[in-house]
Amino acid sequence: MRIILIVLCLLTISCASTPGGNNSTSYDYFIDEAVINKKSIKKIILAPQQLGTPVLSHLRVGEKRIKAKIARYLKSNGFELIPDYHFKNAWNQAKRTYGDPYDPSTGRIDPETWRRVMATTGQTLRNQTNVDAIVFADVIEHTTQHGPTNKHYARWLGVARKPNLVGTGNSIPADFDWSQEVKVASLKVTIYDQNLVNIFSSFAGIDVTQGIDMRSSTPSFIRRKKLLSSDSFIEDSINIGFHPFIIMDDYPGKSIEIRRQEIAKEMAAQKPAVP
Repeated sequence: MRIILIVLCLLTISCASTPGGNNSTSYDYFIDEAVINKKSIKKIILAPQQLGTPVLSHLRVGEKRIKAKIARYLKSNGFELIPDYHFKNAWNQAKRTYGDPYDPSTGRIDPETWRRVMATTGQTLRNQTNVDAIVFADVIEHTTQHGPTNKHYARWLGVARKPNLVGTGNSIPADFDWSQEVKVASLKVTIYDQNLVNIFSSFAGIDVTQGIDMRSSTPSFIRRKKLLSSDSFIEDSINIGFHPFIIMDDYPGKSIEIRRQEIAKEMAAQKPAVP
């Protein structure tokens, strides 16, 4: 059994591009087309928890909305969702045996415990269900920057978002430091087949979680209220994050054919030289 632990590594991205159309910040998704085409994936479990660290408390309400929309998105694209309690029960049973991979005191995941819990969960699901794949949809927070251009879009992982203002007033000081980091929320999609082989992974931006505090004489970024409440932003993120596992029209990144060619070159470069 081959289990791949995805290590989250998000870089601050600030690239010049226009909203819509090709967006150079789109993530270079991974997809194992050979496995997906061969196995005809139809029955899916949408894991009720995150693959990585638990969702941050201030994003918890938004995460539930996102998971509900993902479930509807998968169903509307012809997938059958197996009840997530199967995963929850299998995962909790495995945790009772090996312990919780996540340590809240350090905020870290122990890779060895995670591997054991995941392997046992997968074995239980294979024995008790006819699942074809497990989908993890993590809602994460990281940082990027608003651009220096006149509209100051923040651009990351395939999306572009305008600055948000908190409080009354709309006159941002001319000397406002747009180069400072601002927190944003993104969607991390990871799909495993029934043997826990990673067959798809990608990221997509959702929304900026901070706004400029206009109540201060020296405005700075503070956390916004009602986070992840925009249906259109969430739906954009889901469409981008699942492409090309589910094809998105007008995908804002590289076409699947270009990505195929890049993956083929990457795989060829990894082959050892023939003596």
